[in-house]
Amino acid sequence: MPEEAPRQITRPLPTVMRQLAAPRVVAEPRNLTLEVFQALADPVRLELLAQIGARGPLCVCHLQDELPYSQSRISKHLGTLRRAGLVTTRREGTWVYYSVEAEALEIARDFIDQLERSLHTPHEADYCPPPA
Repeated sequence: MPEEAPRQITRPLPTVMRQLAAPRVVAEPRNLTLEVFQALADPVRLELLAQIGARGPLCVCHLQDELPYSQSRISKHLGTLRRAGLVTTRREGTWVYYSVEAEALEIARDFIDQLERSLHTPHEADYCPPPA
């Protein structure tokens, strides 16, 4: 006599829906000036930005041919420049071309200009009495 296959018992899912855990998302204002200067504070990123500004739009392969850095290192730094808004991308098939974003440069330039103008205005220390 052949053996019977074991019976599978199926249970329906409970109809009570439990609340799923949800991440807490905090909207934080961005300091664009800080992001631009942080992105500019690396010699590799400065070199990439200079290359793209002078010869762009460029893809990673063009930059890799000209610079002594690996593809992964170049891509990592381009990602930082992109997140800071210093470069924009355009995709053509499998290639991604990077261009300098003039608006982000204007953010840095505007801060430097404001700082320079503040150097030429009277300061509180100018009106302090001389020490006795």
